[in-house]
Amino acid sequence: MESKFFKNLFVVSVDDFLSTKDNEKYFIFQGSKNWDMYLSDKPKSIEYSTLNYVKLLSFKKESNFLQYMKDVDLIDYSLEHVSELDMYSILVNGNEN
Repeated sequence: MESKFFKNLFVVSVDDFLSTKDNEKYFIFQGSKNWDMYLSDKPKSIEYSTLNYVKLLSFKKESNFLQYMKDVDLIDYSLEHVSELDMYSILVNGNEN
């Protein structure tokens, strides 16, 4: 499992994300739970909401991904990038540590 911590993560709708190309460089992943797009920096010219203290967890094995999802405070998960990155990803509530 790989882990990356974000003090702030910015959430935008798919339509808003696609309406401007400038935000692509901040793209983290697209959620499968709600189809929102998650960005590492504040988006420009579109509406967004902010998540604080979030961890992005990535798994190579689907079985580990599925097991871990059962036991965490899940924000969203991504199956959209398995074929591109060969990884299963989960966003969970984190803390400052």
